[in-house]
Amino acid sequence: MKTWGIRARVLFLALLPSALILVTLVTYFTYTRIAEVDTALAQHGLSIARQLGPGTEFALFAGDRAALQRLADAAARDSDVARVTITDREGRVLAVSRPLEAAQVRDLVEFTHPVVETRLITTDTPEQMKASGTPAKIGEITVAISRATAYAEQRRLLLIGLALGLGCVLIALALAFIIGNSVIQPIQRLASAMAELSDGKPPVPLTTTGGGEFKTLNEGFNEMAARLHASTRELELRIDEATRELIAQKDAAEQATSAKSRFIAAASHDLRQPLHAIGLFTATLQRRARGADLEPVVRDLAQAVSVMVRLFESLLDISRLDAGTLRAEPQPFRLEPLFTQVLAEYADQAAQKQLRLHVRPTAVVVVTDELLLHRILGNLVANAIRYTRTGSVMVAARLRGAEVQIEVRDSGIGIPIDKQVAIFEEFYQIGNVARDRSQGLGLGLAIVARVAHLLGTQVVVRSALNRGSVFSLRVPRGGEHLIAARYDQARMGSQRPSPLIPVLVVDDDPLVLASNRALLTELGCEVITANNGDAAQAALAAMAGKFVLVLCDLWLSDDQSGIDVLHRLAALTTMSVSGILISGDTRPETIRAAREAGFPLLHKPVSPAKLRAVVTNLAWKMHKKSAADPGDENTAR
Repeated sequence: MKTWGIRARVLFLALLPSALILVTLVTYFTYTRIAEVDTALAQHGLSIARQLGPGTEFALFAGDRAALQRLADAAARDSDVARVTITDREGRVLAVSRPLEAAQVRDLVEFTHPVVETRLITTDTPEQMKASGTPAKIGEITVAISRATAYAEQRRLLLIGLALGLGCVLIALALAFIIGNSVIQPIQRLASAMAELSDGKPPVPLTTTGGGEFKTLNEGFNEMAARLHASTRELELRIDEATRELIAQKDAAEQATSAKSRFIAAASHDLRQPLHAIGLFTATLQRRARGADLEPVVRDLAQAVSVMVRLFESLLDISRLDAGTLRAEPQPFRLEPLFTQVLAEYADQAAQKQLRLHVRPTAVVVVTDELLLHRILGNLVANAIRYTRTGSVMVAARLRGAEVQIEVRDSGIGIPIDKQVAIFEEFYQIGNVARDRSQGLGLGLAIVARVAHLLGTQVVVRSALNRGSVFSLRVPRGGEHLIAARYDQARMGSQRPSPLIPVLVVDDDPLVLASNRALLTELGCEVITANNGDAAQAALAAMAGKFVLVLCDLWLSDDQSGIDVLHRLAALTTMSVSGILISGDTRPETIRAAREAGFPLLHKPVSPAKLRAVVTNLAWKMHKKSAADPGDENTAR
């Protein structure tokens, strides 16, 4: 019953009492009528016996059997009488109406009535007449009544009772359905309306029939559904409006990102070329000015060029980070030289604003990428100087178990709590609503956050308005034995003489060709330059029988691809050719193409130190390969 629905429960409650009452009444009256049939049968049998008594008294007294037989036969003519037997006082049968079959004996009921002698005393007056003594029994009359008629009547009464009971039950069932439906249908309509409402369909007002609680319930539901539908509609309108706004903002953001990417791509190629040439020329000039009067000027020039290159790299680092070209190379090193270098780089900027820039001495060793950590500290210090009016900026390191926490502290304007997440977004600057580019581009902290992610750490900021800020990050701690092993390896490498190697430089920019020639010549390399693929093939033919290192620009004039040029050079010669691609294009698809071709890719501007290290490393590999297998004609990359 627990799983029954409301229809089954209402019908059960409406039908059960009526059915019980009807069945009880029909059973009672049917049983009473059947009992009355048995009583009537008994009375009928006794009545026949009593009626025969006076007629048989004289015949018994006279011993007239013929008369007794006539009386018995006459009584047996009754349809219910099966047999009439008359006996004398000794029990001898004097008359019997008809013999009975064995089957008839089982369905008979016998009724016996005595026949007594009537005696009167004669007197002179009637008042003195009275019966004398106790009546004497002179015989018996036995009447056998058949129960067949009684049984038939009882069956008829039973069938009538069953029919009446069944009819009454059907009537009760119909009434239960009618009454139940009057209760169930409003509830079902309410349940159906609630289901439609929960499915988001517009509600159909319930018709109010009748009164009382159903009327109150329907009216309450209609009111609630109308309010809920209105609220849902209003919420849908708000969601649609918010969705449209989000789509518009998304489109605007995508357009801004696309514009930024186009700007970075254009700036990457157009600005990297001259910067790359300036860097190489400066390095060549610095080598040639050693010991001359111009050495201090050239040193300052080199430092200025280095700062300019770093500023340019900061502008384009976002593109390189998105493209995945930067890779962390953890190495053990001491923090104090890095702190000292950062202090030297930004001391002048701090002095111009009359700020005190200082570092806390430390002897700790860390294991991380020194160049990437240098970039993080440089951006954090530059940012601290920019937003500090008075006071100081400090760089410090604190031990935290197996890690070292590096901090940049300032006494600047501080950062509101609600802005401490937004400051790591691209192009976001506090207090620079007019977007004054002299105050930076708003990329410093965005670069810091992404570079920190490359190092497997996170930059945490603690700040309060007008009370300064603390930017911190944690890196793994190292030991002195790691520094010693790295120093020995570096010293052994530095003692290795740089081998001479022919270098073919392929670029469509004359400044790049001249700067590469100047620097590589200072390294002792045989340098040949070419401004396109055809010239490179002709130059390679002039180097027959030599191992050649090819430095090729990725994009040459007339839409020539440096990858295709390197493939052609490798296919047109039997000597070993090692190719390196150099480009200012930092797009992800360009990087994937170079990687799939199997050539290393350097991004302009390439520092002289890095170019020197790459050339030297490849030269040793090619010499080692030549010594191991001088007859190998395969291309080395």
